[in-house]
Amino acid sequence: MKFSELAKYLQKLEETTKRLEITDILTDLISNLSPQETDKAIYLASGHLESAFAGVKFNIAEKMMTRIIEQAFSTLKETNLKGKVSTLYKKYGDLGSVVFELKKSGKSDLSITKVYSKLLEITKIEGTGSQEQKATKACALIKELDPLSAKYVTRIILDTMRLGFTELTIIASLANLLKDRKLAKKIESKFYIYPDIGLIAKKIKTDGMGGVEKIDVETGVPILSQRCQRVSGIEEIPERIKNMWAEFKFDGTRIQMHFDKNKKPKNDKDEQSDLFGTTKNDFMIKTFTRNLEETTHQYPEIIAAAKKQIKADSVILDGEGIGFDRKTGRFLHFQETIQRKRKYDVAETAKNIPFKYLIFDILFLNGKSLMDKPLKERKEILKKVIEPGEVISVDEQFETTKLEELRKYYDLAKSKGLEGLVVKTPEDSYHPGARSFSWVKYKTADENLINDSIDCVVLGYYSGKGVRSKFGIGGFLVGVYDNEKDTFKTISKIGTGLTEEDWTKLKLMCDKIKIKEKPASVEMDKIFKPAVFVEPRIVVEIGADEISISPTHTAGYALRFPRLLKFREDKSPTDATTLNEIVKMYKNKNKLSKNS
Repeated sequence: MKFSELAKYLQKLEETTKRLEITDILTDLISNLSPQETDKAIYLASGHLESAFAGVKFNIAEKMMTRIIEQAFSTLKETNLKGKVSTLYKKYGDLGSVVFELKKSGKSDLSITKVYSKLLEITKIEGTGSQEQKATKACALIKELDPLSAKYVTRIILDTMRLGFTELTIIASLANLLKDRKLAKKIESKFYIYPDIGLIAKKIKTDGMGGVEKIDVETGVPILSQRCQRVSGIEEIPERIKNMWAEFKFDGTRIQMHFDKNKKPKNDKDEQSDLFGTTKNDFMIKTFTRNLEETTHQYPEIIAAAKKQIKADSVILDGEGIGFDRKTGRFLHFQETIQRKRKYDVAETAKNIPFKYLIFDILFLNGKSLMDKPLKERKEILKKVIEPGEVISVDEQFETTKLEELRKYYDLAKSKGLEGLVVKTPEDSYHPGARSFSWVKYKTADENLINDSIDCVVLGYYSGKGVRSKFGIGGFLVGVYDNEKDTFKTISKIGTGLTEEDWTKLKLMCDKIKIKEKPASVEMDKIFKPAVFVEPRIVVEIGADEISISPTHTAGYALRFPRLLKFREDKSPTDATTLNEIVKMYKNKNKLSKNS
């Protein structure tokens, strides 16, 4: 297929906000692709070149892209091309639309595969003069394309595609392609253990469901983390889980480690900074966040400890990374821990904020998945795989069938300054990507409704007034995730709880992902229309005094006196609090009110 044809499909996707239409367009697109180009087309339509965990990036910012555009159109008879680009950008708020407007006409015979190849070349340019080389290649490609194709290529390079669909929509389209919607759940389960939607689409296009059924767990490919359900109160936990396995809930960051002595690092440049310098890894060791971002370089002490403490040929571990105070041994709060999320000065930061990796699960060992085994058995295996050490340790658990004993263990967690408990069913298998009652979290005693916090997704912001006019932002709109409909629904406008630094940070984060119109994945009443829409990517932790019924917010509920607690850069939008959890929290409030 020519890339210009793909661009027409992308335009159709951009022009609709209806979920069924988007699914139908994607189904039609995939049906017209050859097997060899299917993965590439799916990646490109999603705004990427590979799966999310591959970490392939262009590293071309708006400022540089503006210069590329000026260079590409330097032959135009414009007395002030720079001013023209600036004017168009102010009008559209999108450099892809600027390119489309400037190009006006032109044809292109480049195939999807050829454009993909040229884009991949740009990402691989490194070293001295790399920015100039990237600019030259990007400029040449834009010149070679028709206006519509150039528009979408510009957005792909800038990571601003924003067509309003997720991998779950693509999965629904693949099920449609196979003419059996019931297959969506089977495809989804494979995506959860191998989250590469391009590969999955290619295998279905090549061999139907037979190709997908061969996909299995693999070291180096992150598994989507199992997540916790929320309960209305601690007394609900024994109703859900008879034999309760309680673990402390730490205010850290989820880390999935992949360790394989049989796999070599990708290339000779793969190095791991440690506290004393730089060493090369002889075999593959990687860490991933719950939203599939590779973070290996951030945790040199964990990597060094893994080489000493892990007694296995290959293993996949699930756990929590948390910073601690070297003098007191006290665990640090998330906002302190997250400072380790950086590309530079890693060794210095590691000295200031040392880390521990508390492992609570093992998913894979020596070439075989363990996820179907019960948790109790997995934990026994885990204890044999990890040798004692200062950095990596196997997380402890407390087993009970009695509510009063669970309460005492919860009080112990509070006395240690921890968030609360995660209570698990020891007889259950590991459920990748699922949020089930096999694991439940209990973060507060819920005496005052929301001592517990809510993870929300930022959907847009409002212009600043008065003293906030200097920030250009005075409030923002947040929503929760409706996992049944794969959409985000509004729940609150927020204007408090932010420092000057927070306002500045939020504005910068939002402006990187701002869009002209409401995304297809967002349900919103027009009365909450923000000054600037953003793609639903930013997760924030919100505190509030109460949840109330709302006739205007699309969640059906609103937060009373909401305030920002922290940015959750370690979470993806689908990790946000779900609509079902909000319903449960509201019902719990009423139950507590009646009992008081």
